[in-house]
Amino acid sequence: MKLPVLVASADAADGAWLRRCLGDAVDVAMAVTVDDAVARAGAARVVVVGDALADGDAAALLERLDGAEVATPRVRLGDPRALAVDPRVAFVLSRDVPAAAVAALLVSLGWGRPATPVTPHRELDADEARRRERAFAASRKLAAAADLPGAEAAAATALLDLVGAERAHCVFVDAASGELWSAERAAADGDDRRADRGLAGWTARTGGAIAVARAAADPRWVAAVDDPPARGDERVLVVPVAGADRDVHAVLIAVRGPARPAFDAGDVATVQAFAHLAGPLLEQLAHHVEASTYLDEARGEPLFRREALDAYAERRWGDVVRVAPTWIRWAYWGLVLILVGAGIFLVEGRVHTWSRGPAVVRMEARSEIAARTAGNVAAVEVAPGARVAAGQIVARLDQNVQAAEVARLERELEARLRERLLSPTDPVTGEAVARLRLELERARAGLDERVVRAPAAGVIGDVRVRAGQRIEPGDVVASIVDAGSAVEVVAFLPGGDRPRLAPGQKMRLELDGYRYAYQELVVEVVATEALGPEEARRYLGRIGESVPLRGPVVLVRARLPDEFVADGVPYRYIDGMGGTVEIEVESERVIDALIPGLRRL
Repeated sequence: MKLPVLVASADAADGAWLRRCLGDAVDVAMAVTVDDAVARAGAARVVVVGDALADGDAAALLERLDGAEVATPRVRLGDPRALAVDPRVAFVLSRDVPAAAVAALLVSLGWGRPATPVTPHRELDADEARRRERAFAASRKLAAAADLPGAEAAAATALLDLVGAERAHCVFVDAASGELWSAERAAADGDDRRADRGLAGWTARTGGAIAVARAAADPRWVAAVDDPPARGDERVLVVPVAGADRDVHAVLIAVRGPARPAFDAGDVATVQAFAHLAGPLLEQLAHHVEASTYLDEARGEPLFRREALDAYAERRWGDVVRVAPTWIRWAYWGLVLILVGAGIFLVEGRVHTWSRGPAVVRMEARSEIAARTAGNVAAVEVAPGARVAAGQIVARLDQNVQAAEVARLERELEARLRERLLSPTDPVTGEAVARLRLELERARAGLDERVVRAPAAGVIGDVRVRAGQRIEPGDVVASIVDAGSAVEVVAFLPGGDRPRLAPGQKMRLELDGYRYAYQELVVEVVATEALGPEEARRYLGRIGESVPLRGPVVLVRARLPDEFVADGVPYRYIDGMGGTVEIEVESERVIDALIPGLRRL
């Protein structure tokens, strides 16, 4: 038997669109006027109302149908997001809805039953077995609910766990009035949603499940009904919950963000399995709530106050006497121990004050070899680490000019000496010989300055020049150290800590680049006066600019061992290594630090 559908619209395209959607299974009739539609509505199973008729509009037709007491379900054509809610309309149908969805809706409204009221049977396999176990575990939590708000919360929580949803809703359906409502939302600010639109409304009317990869891409989706916080790009899964009467009593809605994968067939099957188990539970709960409400209204006033009944329903420990659980006793003694430990810590614990500052490693027997004159380096005679004797040549400067001058003066002096021998009494010759001797001594001294020699015996630390380099008087050519000399650390501590510093105190050194490799030292020398930052940098010489100093500082020295150990590896100290030192200058109890007045007691 074909489903008789009446299309009340002045637009013939509405009827042609429905015929394409419904095919041969539906008998579509057209009515272009309000009177004709009212007269023919009683013979139809569904009335589809368009935007306008020849002698009126959709509102006028709906009013006439109510006046004529025509109970035929009405479907309104239009945008579900724009049209206002009308209790006289069973569903607002957009012309963009797929043909299969339109057919399922009209068939459900026409024959008065859901298209798929129960979950179809599936062959049992490993995936199906795991799916049923998860659905059963979730339904056990739902069975513990004592009222509809609790059942709604349990169902939403189950959806979050079953399919990994980011949001989940359980919307109840009133089959008689077409209302969709949430107990939580109704308690907060009311819930006026109806099953006349949205994916939830379509599922409530048809009993079919929907999985949408992008919510806004489905013309049935209405955010205010399906998921109020949604933006339109979420993944949505809607599954009905049917009871033994094959009516849809609730709709389960699961939502994932756009970054998550879309719901697949496995997700749909899992939620359908849960809905199959949840249907009887919700139906039983609905009967219980309905019976309780009727009895309360019949008595006029319940025997016990509602506050007493709610308090009785709350969870408690024990039955006749409220007994504290075991963990409270352990928690009490644990708290006592914590308080006792805190008291001991306040009295016995100590707060230490440290004087902290930068430090530099220095060799005690160390000297620098500087150039005495300007010039270009002709050759470097030593290498770092080489042992030299006192007076040994370290480097040579370009001395061609000076050597030529010495040779010229020697030849001229030799000529003057021959003249002096021939004329011993000639005063002019005698003065010339004396002048040339003086100039020759100066020239030889200048030639000797072009040679850089080691001032003492030792080991070359580093060489800072290369062949061809231009140097000026005072430039350091190399450094020389005594291999057996001691190594010390020079620390620069805040000048304000000087009164609390003294020889013999413990000093802790941490070298840069060797974290947690602490060296425990003993202070040997503490300067009597504080120095300014610039004066302290001049004391360090070439590396003074690399040491961060602020304000007045006091010099503290301590002797270092031959080597230090970092991460189990021994290393030797190198002149100029930087680090940080700390010296404990004060120690007091924690309680004295918190309450300074106790120091006087």
